[in-house]
Amino acid sequence: MIDLNELQYFVQVAQARSFTAAGAHFGVPKSSVSRAIAALEQRLGVRLIERTTRSMALTEAGEIYLERCRRVIEEAELADLSIGTMQAAPRGRLRIGAPIAFARFMLGPRLAEFARRYPELRVQLQITAGESTPQQANLDVLIRPGPLEDSSLLARPLATIELGLYASPSYLKGRKLPKTPADLSQLDALITACGPLGQPAEQTIWRLHRGKDVQEVRVEARLSVPDPTINHQLALDGAGVAILAQHGAAQAVAKK
Repeated sequence: MIDLNELQYFVQVAQARSFTAAGAHFGVPKSSVSRAIAALEQRLGVRLIERTTRSMALTEAGEIYLERCRRVIEEAELADLSIGTMQAAPRGRLRIGAPIAFARFMLGPRLAEFARRYPELRVQLQITAGESTPQQANLDVLIRPGPLEDSSLLARPLATIELGLYASPSYLKGRKLPKTPADLSQLDALITACGPLGQPAEQTIWRLHRGKDVQEVRVEARLSVPDPTINHQLALDGAGVAILAQHGAAQAVAKK
């Protein structure tokens, strides 16, 4: 196995024409440099440096090996530099997966500014569903709601999505407004819940929080569409009551 430390020691000795100077350059004892060169020569099976008490010189094999080693070290330094440059200014391709609602309401409005900030980065946004992993979906970053069950993945909390029940004024006009969670079962529920095979569900349970108080109400689906953005539009069009992300509903609420 090639030891890059041995190559670096050899190049520095050849350039400085001194084991002592090479050791000082790397901050190690002269003996460490000497042992490294001896190990390198033993592995190669040739003498690279002719040593005397007064001087040292490269052998013919040493001259040839020096030229090759310089290239190897230059490539290694360029490799380090390229990674450092990538970290300083992101470049290349970034593949992001996100649910459609998050992509539309959270990522979409920010993508243009993100692209301007990192002009050397190419972004590919993929709409995802289910519990696939980044590796399965061929993604660099996967955004999904809820706790992370696969502990082998590196996760970071990105945002807290606050949900709420929403209905348009046109739908609520002339109807008795609910006073308790149980009253919601009398309204037309717009749900996004899916069955085990991804098919729209006929009913779901809405879990409602007020402080530490949590109440659940089972609702029958008036319209069942497993797409939060369509559900959002259905609520705007007066089709019923839907659980929507507050940040997505905020603009429509402000207009009303």
